[in-house]
Amino acid sequence: MGPSRVPRVLCSVVLAALLGGLAAAGCGGGVASLSVKLGLPSGVSSVAPGDSVEFVITVKDTGSQGTSGLTITAGLPADFRYTDTVSLTGSGVRTNPVEAQGNSQQPTWGVWVLSPGDDVAITFDALAGGSPGSYSMTASASGSTTNGSTQSNALALKLSQAPLLSASVSVSPSQAVPGEDVTYQVTVLNSGTGPADEVSITVTLPPVFIYDDGIVIRGDSGRSGGTNPVEGTELPYFDGFEVPPQSGATPGELILKFDAQVLSSAGAQGTYPCGVQVLGDAGLERVEIADSAPVQIT
Repeated sequence: MGPSRVPRVLCSVVLAALLGGLAAAGCGGGVASLSVKLGLPSGVSSVAPGDSVEFVITVKDTGSQGTSGLTITAGLPADFRYTDTVSLTGSGVRTNPVEAQGNSQQPTWGVWVLSPGDDVAITFDALAGGSPGSYSMTASASGSTTNGSTQSNALALKLSQAPLLSASVSVSPSQAVPGEDVTYQVTVLNSGTGPADEVSITVTLPPVFIYDDGIVIRGDSGRSGGTNPVEGTELPYFDGFEVPPQSGATPGELILKFDAQVLSSAGAQGTYPCGVQVLGDAGLERVEIADSAPVQIT
């Protein structure tokens, strides 16, 4: 007697039952579930324009199905910009490296596969910018097996007032002979949102020059208890200035002019530049200018 045969209809019923059981057990069916957290490792919630701020996004598969095609996005405040990815960690498997684009307001990373319980942690830096005030940001994650996007709780940020200094130096005339005076002008601009306090200026004169007084101070800056250099010094130092913040499109301005004399004993001819250092807010703001405003001695 030949082998017995199971009817095709019965085979189809058994196969459908098996597939249904696998799906119910979490093997290849259902919708993935994610949790998304956003934080500041330093715990600091107040930053200043121009600060580099470090954020951490943590995404975890909290379901029983696993997640495929996972991408993660940070929604930065409007004038913040992504600068760098510090680290990518976690137990998720990265199948297609997609890197965040520099200077982006919504940096996006991908692509991972997560098994149940797996996670991905992204630490990244962003440059703070904008007007002083309160801001919030979120992070989100989605995948090909998720039902849309999962968003983190909002992270509160306070953007404080802060100065932003720049400086330049010029000299007139640009040619001199030993015994003559030249006039240096140092211009300090504040393009930030807050005043620059305790501003000091140090000028490194060429080796054959000495400070010769003749101070003129202009601009909308103030000065309180400042000191001036002693005549004859080669390293004139001025302090006690406060440079106001930008108003509209006009930055706060400090203009300092002073005379320097070419020593009569300076026999060497040639071209001699100077250097300038500007400090503000107890040294938190710093501008360095090297080898500028050259004077030709003939």
